[in-house]
Amino acid sequence: LNRAWKSTCKVLTGEEVGDLLDFRDYLKKYTDPIETRKSKISGEDVTISSNKVPKSASVIGYSELKEYEDRISKLPLDINKIKDIDSILESVKERAYYSGNVVLGNSNHVYLSHRCINTYYALGCQDVYDGKYVAFTTSIRNPQYAFGCCWGGDIQFCIKILDPYKITRSMELFHCNVATDCYYSASLEDCTNCIFSFNQRSKNYMIGNIQLTKDKYSEIKKKLVSEIAVYMKKNKAAPSIIEIIRGDQDG
Repeated sequence: LNRAWKSTCKVLTGEEVGDLLDFRDYLKKYTDPIETRKSKISGEDVTISSNKVPKSASVIGYSELKEYEDRISKLPLDINKIKDIDSILESVKERAYYSGNVVLGNSNHVYLSHRCINTYYALGCQDVYDGKYVAFTTSIRNPQYAFGCCWGGDIQFCIKILDPYKITRSMELFHCNVATDCYYSASLEDCTNCIFSFNQRSKNYMIGNIQLTKDKYSEIKKKLVSEIAVYMKKNKAAPSIIEIIRGDQDG
């Protein structure tokens, strides 16, 4: 995964900028929250949806379901203690556990992740389907070499893109469909080679919503992505398209 991250950074910025785990906080900032708790049965780590499971809830790993069923079967409900709705709820509550670490289908090398299906080499992910080489990514179908992405599908070689569909070799996008080689942009559709551009349709070679020649675009892009790489090396993060849209200079 670290090699995949470095390869993706090289594709997008022209050089490696550091190790994957050094960028963890940056990549996780806008993805769906997950966390690790201890299994009620084994005490081992279990990854769950942290914003959907009460802090008081008992959790177990998906691989522990059989042992859970065996334990519960030995603790049948006592019909004599069931007198009203409250007593039923109290009895059921003692038997209710939340299952995390759910990894299904043809998956392998999936770590600290939950609800991943047919996924290879994933870290800190949730609701990833048919993924390969993904980290700190949530609610995405068919991502490959995707880091810090969420809420969409069909993406390749991407860093921090939100609400994407069919995006390739792009970084820091929001709500874009069918885009390639784009950076720091939002609401693009069927666009290629756009930087700091917004609300564009079927455009290419644009910076700041200004149409450029291919040569001029390439000249400026080279300088900009080099500056992004320098920033990432120093800060273990990059400026965020969300903060740019909101006008939050502190990011």
